[in-house]
Formats: sequence, C-alpha cells, structure tokens
Amino acid sequence: MQRILVFSPYEDRSTRAVTLAAALAERSGARLTVLRVLEEGPRWRSRSGSDQADEIRELLLEAETHELEALAAPLTARGLQVDVRAAWGVAWEAIVEAVDSQGFDLVVKPARGLSREGNVFFGSTALHLFRKCVCPVWVVGDDGQLPSKILAAIDPARDSGRAEVAERILGWANRVGELVGAHVDIGSAWHAPGADALAGKISDEEIKRYVEDSRAHARESLDEILATADCRPDEDQIHLIEGPARDVLPRFAESNEYDLIVMGTLGRTGIAGELLGETAEMILRDVRASVLTISPKSVIRPASG
Repeated sequence: MQRILVFSPYEDRSTRAVTLAAALAERSGARLTVLRVLEEGPRWRSRSGSDQADEIRELLLEAETHELEALAAPLTARGLQVDVRAAWGVAWEAIVEAVDSQGFDLVVKPARGLSREGNVFFGSTALHLFRKCVCPVWVVGDDGQLPSKILAAIDPARDSGRAEVAERILGWANRVGELVGAHVDIGSAWHAPGADALAGKISDEEIKRYVEDSRAHARESLDEILATADCRPDEDQIHLIEGPARDVLPRFAESNEYDLIVMGTLGRTGIAGELLGETAEMILRDVRASVLTISPKSVIRPASG
C-alpha cells in the first residue's frame, strides 16, 4: 500500500476509521489522506447563487478543514505523511472520484454503527462504495482496532471471474495479516443443492454419496484456486462450511471471533465493480466484524520505502 484514503465524517467522533487507517499507514509507509464531505441540503442548493450562502459555505469548509488539520497534527508528529481535504458534495461520489483521479490503494471508512441485533450497520455510502469503488474498501466496525483474526471468504465456484477475485481476496488478506500480525483463515461455504428434497426418492446411501461428492467438488475447486493464487495455507487454516454462504459465513465468523472479513464484490452478473451480488449483500447484513471488500480490479502494490 502506498496511498490510503480515509473518510472521516463529522459524526464519527471516536475517529475509529482515522485511528485504524493511521495504524495501517504506520506499518506500510503509506501516505494518508483524510477526507470529509459536507453534503448540501435543498435549502443550500436553492440559495447557492446568493452572496450570503457562498460566504457561509466557505466558512463551513474552512471550519471543517481546521478540524481535520487538528485531527492530523498528532499523526504528523508520529512521522506519518498526512493530507487533509474538506469538500462539498455527496460522500460516495467524492470518494470514488478521488480514487479514480488520484489512484488510492485503499479506502477506509467507519460503519454507521450497530443495529439492534448488534450487527455492523452499513449505510448507503458503504453500499455504493462496495459496488462502485475500484480499490478495496475497509469499513471499520465499533472499535477501530487492528484485526487479530482475519477470515478470507472464498467462493469455490469454478469460473474465471470468481477465481480472479479469490486471488485478490487471498492476496489482500495475507498482506494485511503480515502488516498487523493477524492470523488468517480461509472460509468457503458449500452445500449440496436439493439434498433434503431427495429424501424418500433415492436411498439414504445415495443421498449421503451425493452430499459427500458435493463437498469433495467444493474442496477440489478451492484447492485449484489456492494453487492458482500460489497460496499454501496450513490445513487447519482451511474451513469448508456446509450451507448457503449467506447463512453460514456470518455465523461462522461470529462464533470464531473473526474481527475482519475479506470478501469480493463480484455478483452473479459478472459485472466487475458494478454489482455487489445478492449473496454478498446478505452476508453484509448479518456480520458483526469489520469488512474489507475487494474489487476484481484491485491490485497489491509493494509497501513504499
């Protein structure tokens, strides 16, 4: 990683995203840019031509810039390279434009908070970024701490698009794990479609064989992905989890206390970076951990310095 963009909205008073991004920058030697976006309401749009409105806009922008500078000062004192920027606009549009024009390697932003069930709540900005941002997006959970256990969620389906995304997921999971000293596991959900519906139609032994064959096929596909990615994990790092991914991955992550899930943004349509995918969106609605999503276009760059 060479350049990290951290989105620091006013409501993130604990600055958990900045804290985590700074810790990553400290370990990787990356340059940090802290961005705040002031979103305009209808009243400001209607009065944008008046001198008073323009003056107030500039004063607000100046005030937010000063606050970001104060936020960056202790980071600069630690030796980090930090830029700050405040702008008017729509948050996700400003972030995507900055990534496209300035070539950031990673976007870090805070989650909106926790739902009543205790799950991380991803707002509209995060969902837009998951679908449209070409670089990885790290949405920080409740505490802003670096992860100690990382789960790389891999789809074992055999097609080139998913294999390419899986390679990037593994690359980023291992890169982050090396940077922060975290343990990295690989989780891959599988199931035998329609196995329950076969009861009474074929023998129990045939159903058992069908389920075993489905598991073996998933493991073979996963092994091919790992070999292509030149990834050689220990056997105890590989977890084949039986059931639909949308159901079993959040439960597995929670029960094993993973604090970061790395997953891809390739949906069923195969349109890279445009559609998150129904399964992935369902997983995101149920997780408690922070999430790092990887676009098919994401690349790993060597650390600077």
